[in-house]
Parts: sequence; C-alpha cells; structure tokens
Amino acid sequence: MSNDTKILQTKTTVKVVCVLIYLAGITLLSIHLPFNIPEYHKAYIVPCYVVAGLLWLADVFFTRIELRPDTIKIVSIAPFTSRVIPRPQIDSVTWEKGCGASLKLTDGKWVKLPDVTGNAQGLTNTIRAWLKRTMP
Repeated sequence: MSNDTKILQTKTTVKVVCVLIYLAGITLLSIHLPFNIPEYHKAYIVPCYVVAGLLWLADVFFTRIELRPDTIKIVSIAPFTSRVIPRPQIDSVTWEKGCGASLKLTDGKWVKLPDVTGNAQGLTNTIRAWLKRTMP
C-alpha cells in the first residue's frame, strides 16, 4: 500500500467500546437471562449471542474504505463484499440524513458506502476532497 492511500475505518476507541459491550453481554447472559426467560434457554441463547457478536465485531474491525490514487476500495464484512471502483467511474458522492453516504457512478448506479466514521457528512466531504485531488 502506497503513502498516497488513505484508509478510513472505525476509530480505535469505538472498537474498544464494542469489545467491552460484547464481553459484558456474554457475562450478563451467562449470569441471568432477562425478561423472565427460563434459565434452560441459556444453552442456545448464549452461543447464538457469541456467534452473532463475533460477526458484528468482525464487521466493526474489518470494514474500511481505502482512498487510493486512482481507485476507491470498499471492504465490508456485513454484505460480504469487497469492491474496487476506478476513479473515472465515479460521478459524485452525496449523503442524506438517516441513509448515510453513497457514490453515484457514471452509469447512473449508486453504491452505498459503509459507515466507518459515524458521520456521513464528514465521510462525504473526505471523499469529495479525494475526488477533486484525483480529477482526470
């Protein structure tokens, strides 16, 4: 990876909080099930939580957007996709409250960007600046 590549990903503090929430959930479910759920359900509720939580943590840790000199690479665990889009195929980037940021391609298709910064407007501005720097 060259020095011209900028990687946008979840902040370390958010990752730490997510791990703490995951561990607290395992601990609390192992001690007592909420909502008067009978204790014999613990045998499948806790393992389901562990697996679902690990998938969630994998998404938090590995989802990223790489702004390369001539392409943008989007890696997301949740929809199990990795996509590289050449700069000339990108028409614009926009965001909408509640919907997040999206790329508009020259063929009219839209590509939803993963929320790696927690701020769709900030992500859009970062990608707009990258688009201006890499104009053909």
